[in-house]
Amino acid sequence: MLDLTQLKSIGILNELNEVMLKKMTDKARLINVKAGTYLFREGDDAVNLYSVIEGKVVLEITQTAGTDFKIKDIVPTRSFGISSLVDTEVKHCVSHARTLVDSKLLVWKAADLEKLFQTDHKLGYLISKKVSKVLKDRLQSTYVQAAAV
Repeated sequence: MLDLTQLKSIGILNELNEVMLKKMTDKARLINVKAGTYLFREGDDAVNLYSVIEGKVVLEITQTAGTDFKIKDIVPTRSFGISSLVDTEVKHCVSHARTLVDSKLLVWKAADLEKLFQTDHKLGYLISKKVSKVLKDRLQSTYVQAAAV
């Protein structure tokens, strides 16, 4: 697994103390993924949160014409799969996530994180605050890209 310094460099984890980081580490698994692998597709059930440790992942949506529209490249220290943590009755992915190069990812099952957040409210709050910022940033980025088309 990663050491605490590496974990602290991940954007959504950078405000957590050592005890919280340990709790997050206990729920995570590290995976290696080949280039070109789809981690999820638009409309799939949103079940995992991911952070890029090495490599690069692209988030895309399919346009009406059937072509893919890039939302954002996700690079090391950044996270995706945020839909898995958004509190809705039915959680669906709003984009595709595909590795652009061989990548090493940290993965959490959202259901495990939700249970953890119910027992550690401060941890849940800090992660929710970061998730909200990621959502806002991605929405702004998408608006800028759409306006340029």
